[in-house]
Amino acid sequence: MRMWMVDPKLMCKQHLVGEHGEIHKHRHNFVKGHSIAGRRGQIEPTAMQKRHDELAAFLCNHKSPYKQPDLSGYNLDGFVVDVQESLAELSRRCSKCRVLIEGRRLNG
Repeated sequence: MRMWMVDPKLMCKQHLVGEHGEIHKHRHNFVKGHSIAGRRGQIEPTAMQKRHDELAAFLCNHKSPYKQPDLSGYNLDGFVVDVQESLAELSRRCSKCRVLIEGRRLNG
C-alpha cells in the first residue's frame, strides 16, 4: 500500500484508481489494529480522508465514501510521504504519468 500524495492532475487514471483503492483497503488495518510500522514513508495515515476526497474528485461516478478511522493507538511519527520521491517513482514506473509530470515541469 502506498500513497503517492502527488497532485492528482499529474497521475494517470490507473494510478488514481489504484491509490484510491489502497486507501480503502488500508482502512481495515487501522480498524483491526494491525501494525503499520513497515509503511513509514509510504503512507500518511492522518491525511487519508483528505487524500481520498482529492482522488475521488477526479474519479467518474465515485460512490465509495471514506470515513477516517481512529488512529489514537498508533505512533505516527515519520509517516510522511516525500512527494518529490513519489514524482520520480511515478515517472520511472509509468509512461502516462511521466508525460503528465514532464508536461507540468515544461509548462511551469
